[in-house]
Amino acid sequence: MRWGLFVAVTVGLITLASSLKTQQQERVLTYTTHWVGNTFEGAGPNGYGRWVQNYVDEIEVTPDGAVITASEWDEAGRCTGIYKDGDVNRDLLKQYNGQGGHKAWGWGTASQAVAVEGNFIFIANTANELLRFRWNPNNIHEYAYIDQVPIGSDEKDTAIAMAARNGLLFLIRKSGEVQVRKTSDLSLVRTFHIEGARDVAIARDGSLRVIVGNRVERYSQDGKKLTGAIADVERPSAISIGNDKGHLIVCDDGARQQVLFYDIGNPKQPRLVRAFGEQGGIRSGVPGEVKPLKFFALRGAGTDAKGNIYVAMGGDGTVKRTILRKFTPDGKLVWELMCLAFVDCYDIREVTPGKFELYGANEIVGFDLTKPLGKNWWLKAITRDHIRYPDDPRHKEPWGGVFIRVLQGRRVLFTTPQMAGGLRIFVFEPAPSQIARYVCEVTLPNVEVWARNVDSKGDIWLSDGRKIFRYRFKGFDSKGNPVYDLKNPDTWQAPEPFTQIMRLKYIPETDTLYIGGYTKEVQPPSWGLMGGILARYDNWTKGNRSARYAIVMPKDDDGLFPKEFDVAGDYIFAVMVKPTKGKPAMVHVFRTDTGEKVGVMFPGHEVGGNSGWIDMVHGIHALKTSAGDYLVVVEEDWRGKNIVYHWRP
Repeated sequence: MRWGLFVAVTVGLITLASSLKTQQQERVLTYTTHWVGNTFEGAGPNGYGRWVQNYVDEIEVTPDGAVITASEWDEAGRCTGIYKDGDVNRDLLKQYNGQGGHKAWGWGTASQAVAVEGNFIFIANTANELLRFRWNPNNIHEYAYIDQVPIGSDEKDTAIAMAARNGLLFLIRKSGEVQVRKTSDLSLVRTFHIEGARDVAIARDGSLRVIVGNRVERYSQDGKKLTGAIADVERPSAISIGNDKGHLIVCDDGARQQVLFYDIGNPKQPRLVRAFGEQGGIRSGVPGEVKPLKFFALRGAGTDAKGNIYVAMGGDGTVKRTILRKFTPDGKLVWELMCLAFVDCYDIREVTPGKFELYGANEIVGFDLTKPLGKNWWLKAITRDHIRYPDDPRHKEPWGGVFIRVLQGRRVLFTTPQMAGGLRIFVFEPAPSQIARYVCEVTLPNVEVWARNVDSKGDIWLSDGRKIFRYRFKGFDSKGNPVYDLKNPDTWQAPEPFTQIMRLKYIPETDTLYIGGYTKEVQPPSWGLMGGILARYDNWTKGNRSARYAIVMPKDDDGLFPKEFDVAGDYIFAVMVKPTKGKPAMVHVFRTDTGEKVGVMFPGHEVGGNSGWIDMVHGIHALKTSAGDYLVVVEEDWRGKNIVYHWRP
């Protein structure tokens, strides 16, 4: 059977519908573009614009209230960010290397270490170079590259922490080597070694505070160990010296999840004077519920000269996120900046008319269409508890594909990897808890599984490319775990003419199966795509194997088929991998009843007409709302967010 651009099945007869519009004649639908998961819309060309970076490893807080951040990766290149008064620098810190790229800007070019003193910002990159920039504390958008020096020859031994005070910069490498350099010209003064050193701060008396293991030790500037260690912190993750009172500020990323303030006026006998944040952090009160003073994954804290407190939360294990909060000295939230949706595509459910919950692999985001653009989403919950559930696989592997299902009144979360693999099942604790605990993984052994789906009844569908497997949901056991008979799935052969199944969606209410894949005539141009053919089969479980219709999917400028599709209500939504004919990540819309092309959507002016590539298998989710319109959520990793299309046919 040879399929053309569009094949429709009518009364068992297959006819070619050649009248469909070509890609050059695409009809653009009328819709509104929203975004979730990043405070800023991400508008602006490469290297310029506003977005919160993917994650942070270290922060420095200046006396005037700027927050300088460092991370080893940002998809759009903001490895070093400058944040102040709820804003971010529009032009990235960068230095052209003369070879078509930049140092300290771009993918993986920076390290975990940043320091600041006065008008100087110091950045260590992954090429073992220390770069110096001049910046204007009164204007975070002004900077100038000054110079750089090598800090080592072993590229694997990068800098992991830095601090500067009184004309000296202290830089710690992964090996434990501590380099002391002049801030005036970056020249090396001396080196010494502190085994296991992870972070450094310089007290006002000139002594060093260094995280070593789970202790905060005290050292002289020439590396001699001194008395005055702090050993009552379960898991110190970052330290700094306050710009107001000179207190030693310690982030405890253990069970207490608090920012600890120590009076070090007597350096030999540090005294805890304040524990900031709710004890237990995200686990306190309603577990998982987000509130300003419930911390998690603490990565840095500091104070400005007025005593305002700045707290940074970042990745936890493999999770990549950024949350920056500013508080008044008495703990009232002033502003918050976030990046949540890096390598994550949210599934969506309607809670009440016009109000929704978007589920990622690790968080729940609220979404309200009645609120203004950019202010209509908020972080509602964190669904992972690494203290009570240390074996949760989400700590170790970034599985950002998501299906959320409500089964017998209980929320069940299914996660998938970025590429091929199976499904992991998590069940939410009894209300009001927002924590989801791990149950099991469902996969097919010794094969790459690209096709997977969880239908509305909770049945799991997988394919090895040639066969289709359905694992039926059988309710919950006495412990609240969903029950599946994993040894006896329903099994079907791939229908002709499919030679490889790449995606599938089953609609149990109508017994309809949608298959995306390849045939002898339509072969894969690259890995991981949804396939070149999308076909609908009615009465699938009753034995029908004749397609109601089949569509040859559109291609982009490089001949790539779409990455993924979803079905909601009366429409099919298929998203491209990358820009096509100048339009980023186009979503093609088809009717479910006939397969006819309706039109396309792509990022609108609300997000500057920008998006990155679709990196994930399950990079799109669609929902028909109770009002009859549609929400389509699309992954947008480039600037760490999801795009939400609101469309009324």
